[in-house]
Amino acid sequence: MQFNQDTVELLLITIKKYGWIDLPSYGTSMYPYIKKGNICRFVAFDEMNVKKGDILLYHTNSGQLIAHRLLSVLKQDNNQKQFVLKGDTNLCTDEPINQNQIIGKLITIQTTKSKKYTNKFPSIAWSKFILSFPIVSRLLRYYLSLEYQYKNRSGVST
Repeated sequence: MQFNQDTVELLLITIKKYGWIDLPSYGTSMYPYIKKGNICRFVAFDEMNVKKGDILLYHTNSGQLIAHRLLSVLKQDNNQKQFVLKGDTNLCTDEPINQNQIIGKLITIQTTKSKKYTNKFPSIAWSKFILSFPIVSRLLRYYLSLEYQYKNRSGVST
């Protein structure tokens, strides 16, 4: 889904006014932590309260909204920072982004059965696990490809 700068501004205004914004997830790049249709709550981005493993919502120059895990922060020669993010099932990192591309930080995920909090042990443990063992991304990507093939062969719609 493509977004323009007006949509990004609306998201930022909503977060500023209400303190948060809820958005439905789409795609499989953060599977199984975030699944398609989960409702993700984001709060305003605060550079002082962000750490490796946090999930940040950002917009790309091509107009996409993406929520991926923070891997590192790079300092440029001009004291500008760039943020390196990656989806849990992606094999490569995203292009580094500037702070002005970041919309918010994930704090909860509402599934059909429960609510996950990013500051609780299961979420922290998953973050440490996925960051410590990059091979897990390959295994998850392989699993998703098998699931996709099975659904396409059996006629089940996704």
